Amino acid sequence: MTYYRFRFDFEIGNLVKSPCRECERRRREFPRCIDTCELLDRIHAMLAQTRSCTRES
Repeated sequence: MTYYRFRFDFEIGNLVKSPCRECERRRREFPRCIDTCELLDRIHAMLAQTRSCTRES
């Protein structure tokens, strides 16, 4: 049995809108808050572990 350490992008899903759109900090701190946002960090970490299911040319 082969174990793949990557998850494919179809397993993760798609973001249909930015998590920043409804964030409480947006009005006061955007875009400075991006560097300290825990939600964006989790999204980036998950996407960094994925492999695209589309064919690369």
